[in-house]
Amino acid sequence: MLEVSMFTLIVPVTLKDDVVDCLMSLPKISGFNLTKMSGYSKEHSLYDISEQVEGYRAFYQFDILITSNEINALKHHLKPICQGAKLRYWVTPVTDNGHF
Repeated sequence: MLEVSMFTLIVPVTLKDDVVDCLMSLPKISGFNLTKMSGYSKEHSLYDISEQVEGYRAFYQFDILITSNEINALKHHLKPICQGAKLRYWVTPVTDNGHF
């Protein structure tokens, strides 16, 4: 049985469509979840004026269920889009998954 992980990527609104296009082009990715979220930070230097007033920055969270041996390939494809923006990601082991 293949090990499965959840690859989570936090993306600013301006890069959402580029990441969607990248993920949709990858044959090993059967789908993903996308959630709009608000990011809070004590470092406001990257916030624009309205974000500084509101106190948060708008982001999208991508959650991709992927076999663990495909994570490096996924990061390779995302790197040209994400590297300049220094986007945060993390990988979480999945102990069980399936369909009902």
